[in-house]
Amino acid sequence: MADSYKIGRRRAADGSTTLLHLGGELDISARDELRAAILAALADGDVVIDLDAVTFIDSEALGALIDGYNEARAKPAGYRVVNANGLVARVLKVSGVLELFGA
Repeated sequence: MADSYKIGRRRAADGSTTLLHLGGELDISARDELRAAILAALADGDVVIDLDAVTFIDSEALGALIDGYNEARAKPAGYRVVNANGLVARVLKVSGVLELFGA
């Protein structure tokens, strides 16, 4: 895992949802690991992605989030992206995915 980002994973107490807590700078170096973490979490059911600690996101990482959304729809599984702040919230809004992710 790169030093510029973090991906934490835990299950909800009732086991119904996986929470992915992301942090740092999500850019091209995070894309593959992020996508893999999202798809692995979706294999267990619903997923909530917490962006509270993310300071930067680029189009590559955004693509990984969109891949997760598409996979969730195909399953079907619940998929939400929450707690986007500052620049990250702006990128999600400008790209048009803020509403798509239920953020």
